[in-house]
Amino acid sequence: MKDPELLNESINVYMSALKNLEKLISQPTSEYGASFEQWLIMSAVAQSEQPLTMTQIAKERGVTKGAVARQLKPLFTCGYLRHLTDEKDHRRVLLVLTPEGLQIEKQMTEKVHQRFNKWLEVFGVEEGKAFLVTLRRFQELIVQPELNKKHIEFNHDL
Repeated sequence: MKDPELLNESINVYMSALKNLEKLISQPTSEYGASFEQWLIMSAVAQSEQPLTMTQIAKERGVTKGAVARQLKPLFTCGYLRHLTDEKDHRRVLLVLTPEGLQIEKQMTEKVHQRFNKWLEVFGVEEGKAFLVTLRRFQELIVQPELNKKHIEFNHDL
């Protein structure tokens, strides 16, 4: 092993910060019964000039339609989102926010922005930018190649 101390430090950072990052990011939206990813969907629907489809959201997020469907179900249950049949193509299902969903999305957006601005006050804009550069580089050099490799290995095994 090249650097066991670096491995131990990496594990400590993962266990203390990275592992809990999703929970921390979802705090501003969780009081509305939504996850951060569900807020992203609501935000995309709110900002779109045309009603979106599940396929469009899946493509934009880089996930499967099944993953989007799982995220949408609680939004329908909470009454934040509803679906309409496209008048021009009855096979297409369009997603629209309900009036309550529009209000809730605005409230969540404000809380997400407040949280992010608070983090920038503590961390600093320049350090935040440098951190993103490092994370993007890690994504491009490590995460994505490993995920692609696993995908190829999985498909090869079929």
